[in-house]
This record gives sequence, structure tokens and C-alpha cells, in this order.
Amino acid sequence: MRLVASGASVIGPAHLQDNLPNQDAFNVCGVHGGVFAAVADGLGSRALSHIGSCKAVKLARDAVKQLQTAAPEKLMTCLKAQWLVACGSDFRDFDTTCLWAHVSDSGVLRLAQVGDGLVMVKSAGIFRVLTPTRDGFANQTDTLGCAKPERWTCSQIQLSQPGDGVLLLTDGISDDLIPEQLGQFFDAIYHRTSRLSKRAMRRWLEQELAQWSTPLHGDDKSLAGIFRLD
Repeated sequence: MRLVASGASVIGPAHLQDNLPNQDAFNVCGVHGGVFAAVADGLGSRALSHIGSCKAVKLARDAVKQLQTAAPEKLMTCLKAQWLVACGSDFRDFDTTCLWAHVSDSGVLRLAQVGDGLVMVKSAGIFRVLTPTRDGFANQTDTLGCAKPERWTCSQIQLSQPGDGVLLLTDGISDDLIPEQLGQFFDAIYHRTSRLSKRAMRRWLEQELAQWSTPLHGDDKSLAGIFRLD
């Protein structure tokens, strides 16, 4: 079984104009013979959220390395604890969302999400969105440091055939996508990833995200995906 993965993050025009850093972060790498991917979106109202998001994706990778076959819920518990230690008593200054996934060399997908963004999965050829419908006010975002376990979305799924996979998006992308076209978007990323090298795919993603077609878009944008080739 072969896996391919891709990811990219670009700063939004609004942050570029205001001379602010990219508050998103992503990570794609090999872990224990499988592939890990994560994206995170630091809250715009927090002074150090760009650091918090970077810590989140790196610590999520570390948790998967350390706990290997643990359930997603246990991995999230470990991730939250390590992130809080890394950020210290002023952790609210680092507030961030976090979406991560790991696919083993046998096709077992473990994933979790806390906060805004979107998780899309295809398993046995069937596409679905795992992210729950957003409730409450749009500006109320769950964060890695504050959200209780009942606010996490965790799942373990078998990727059983070519084209199966997982796609993680921050809300700078997901908020602009048409719900009825999410499956087409997923397939387009899969087909492009299956044809290009990792470096070429990252360049293509960065170009597409920087030239985002939605008028007046301003948010940072990050994407990471893992797909089964055969």
C-alpha cells in the first residue's frame, strides 16, 4: 500500500497588509511507516497565536510518535497537556485550533479536530464530512487549550481502496467552499497530489491559495491531506 501526502500554508492578504505573521501552521511528515498531517489556525485576537499554532502541529506529531497506536482521544489528551506545558500560564495568548491525522502503513486513519476548520474523509470510496455543523455564534471558537473533550471530534477509520484519504482545512479555505462541491474539491486535491512530487504539489497549492478566487478574501489559508494510492 502506498500513501501520498501534501500540504501548504499561505498568509492572508489582510495580515500581509497589516505586517502581521501567518497565524496558521501545517505539518506533513512520515511517522512510524505511515504519514502524519496537521493544520492549525491561531486566533487573530491573540498576540502569540502564530506561535501557538506552530506548537500545536509539532506537538501533535510528537504525540503520534510517542503513543503510536493509541486511540485519537488519548492522543488529544496528550497533545493538550503538552501544549499547555509548552505555552505556560499565559496559554490564552497562544490560543489556536488544531486538526491532525495519521494514516498507518496498514491504512488505519486516526484523526481529531478541535475548533474551526473542516475534516473531509473518503473511506471505501464513500466521501463524508466529519466536522460537526457549527453551533453558537460564528466568532466563538473552541481552542486546543480550553475545549473540553466533548468538544473534540475524534475518529478512527480504515482506508481500504485507492482514492481514500483525509483532507484537513483551516477556515480561511473551508468557509469559502460550497458544501455541495466538497466531494469534488477532495477528489481534485487527490488527483493532483497523486501526479505531482511533494515539492511540486506544495508549490501548486501555495499558488492556488495565494490567488484564492473568493473576492475580498483576507484570512490565512492552510491545507494538508493524506491519500491512499493503491
